[in-house]
Amino acid sequence: MPSAIHHSRRVPARVKRLTGVEAAAVGDALIEREMKFGNTGRRLAAAEADVDGRRLSINASARRVAAFAVAFFVAACSGDSATVPILRVQFVASNDLLAPVTLRVDGSPYVILSRGRSVGLTLSSAKRLTWTSAKPADGDGNPIPDMIDEQEVPVSGINGVLEISNVIDNQTYITARMFNHTDARVRIGVFEGATVSCGAALPAAAQGGSGFVQIGYYRLQPNTEVRAYRDGSDCTGPYVAWTTAQLNDFESKSGLVTLTLDFVP
Repeated sequence: MPSAIHHSRRVPARVKRLTGVEAAAVGDALIEREMKFGNTGRRLAAAEADVDGRRLSINASARRVAAFAVAFFVAACSGDSATVPILRVQFVASNDLLAPVTLRVDGSPYVILSRGRSVGLTLSSAKRLTWTSAKPADGDGNPIPDMIDEQEVPVSGINGVLEISNVIDNQTYITARMFNHTDARVRIGVFEGATVSCGAALPAAAQGGSGFVQIGYYRLQPNTEVRAYRDGSDCTGPYVAWTTAQLNDFESKSGLVTLTLDFVP
């Protein structure tokens, strides 16, 4: 059987009409509620807006910092020379070597320092600074071999003082001041364990004075020897040697050692 259809009766809502006094009371209550809660709501809204504004400001600052960091990182990684700061570097250069030293800036001679001299300099860190020591000559005018080559010094790495001494890149160099008390002229060679560098001629003693020569700078190794060979031998055959132990008695910073030949090889 079909379901029965139930018709419900709509009951109209009853509306109470307010008297003039009651309406006024309700109006006052609404006004008081608006003043109490409306102001609070507006204060909360203003506070929220202020917080949101600060948050936006902080986020914008963070984005600017991040963008700067990324730009700096990218520029650094790109190898752009413009990102490398160019500084004015002030320092004092001094020479402790026996030989005079010439300082060059970008390949051009800038100043010459003799032993014990110093000079104050101000250079751009972008400049190329090098130095070379003067090479001596023997009594015959022949250049004496020397193992100190041109040295380059990064200007930006100089911390107030550039001291030029006989220790270069942790390698010690020595030079010998040699006196000959014999009546024979000899040839000086420097042995480094495998080969002999044939260098200066050492004159014989004459008229009551000793023969003299100043040899160049050589690396001081555990087996280094300075040798005196007979003249004309081209540093072969018999010799008189000064061992590494004797050569270690060098003067600090200059690397100078004094050697005396008392008998013929």
